Amino acid sequence: MANGIRADYIYQRAQALAESGVHSCPAEVVAMLLAEGYPEAAELLNSDNIRADLRRVCEAASDGRPATPYRALRH
Repeated sequence: MANGIRADYIYQRAQALAESGVHSCPAEVVAMLLAEGYPEAAELLNSDNIRADLRRVCEAASDGRPATPYRALRH
């Protein structure tokens, strides 16, 4: 998988993991990506904006409400 495509996949997978309602914070999402074999996920998702977006999505999912549909991870 090319680096750009792999990075895009990691962003999409992080969003999906956050939306699942299983993970309560961005650190858990990153830990799952690391466990799935994406060691670069920690660096890719290490920004205040991305962590804030993941936190918002995790909180919304854990409350049983969908995250705001017009926003996706910003990278």
